[in-house]
Amino acid sequence: MRLRDAGLLAGTLLALALLTGCHRAKNQNPYFYSTQQDVPKFKSDNATPHAIAQNEIALAQEYIKMGKYDIALTRLQNAIKVEPSSPDGYTVLGLLYERINRPELAEANYAKAVKLAPDKGDMLNNYGAWLCRSGHPAQADVEFRKALADPFYQTPTMAMGNAAMCALKAGNTTAAEGYARQTLALQPNNIDALQMLATLLFQRGDYMNARAFVERYLATGQYSPTVLELGAKIEDKLGDPAAARSYRERIASDAPQPSPSEN
Repeated sequence: MRLRDAGLLAGTLLALALLTGCHRAKNQNPYFYSTQQDVPKFKSDNATPHAIAQNEIALAQEYIKMGKYDIALTRLQNAIKVEPSSPDGYTVLGLLYERINRPELAEANYAKAVKLAPDKGDMLNNYGAWLCRSGHPAQADVEFRKALADPFYQTPTMAMGNAAMCALKAGNTTAAEGYARQTLALQPNNIDALQMLATLLFQRGDYMNARAFVERYLATGQYSPTVLELGAKIEDKLGDPAAARSYRERIASDAPQPSPSEN
């Protein structure tokens, strides 16, 4: 892995995943967006301060995944000692302090990362996610918009997804819909955005368009009992009981079957 790749990895990190708390499971609520991923081990023989710091940050990520927070903290302290201006190091520290329930230190480190990299999309996105988790959706939206203004940000749909969920949590369904549509403009088969739009349109009473988004979701080949039940409810509203029954029969047929009782 190149040094630049490791830096990007450290930037996107696990921090955004804390907006949801975990990986988005197969049938989990679609409004939970996550960037958490398996972190490949990074090792460089380059002895520059940046390379040494990135090695320490990558190791810290591994220890965070294992729940060994004390070791992770030591690694991150080493990284920042070697490279005091590392935004990656500070954003991972923010994650770590959030994990161990030290919100004041989490805030300080997420903010420090943005101060060091004020135009970097992944840092802004992580900070926005923290602000949303902390109950500041309006401030979070400002950071998400800054993230999306970064022309070099490689994963803008992550910020769009978090912005959509944050807006939804704040009761701003119009903004949530706008971000979801932006996501689909870049990723037409993004199942999270498809499900969000189907749900929002159903709640608004726009059943025909809600049906279209359910059909687009299912056309991706993904399975979700939640989406199937939403499809059934839409067909109920549209007066097609046969279609509604078909959705519910599929849910029933795919449900786990009880084990046969022993004699």
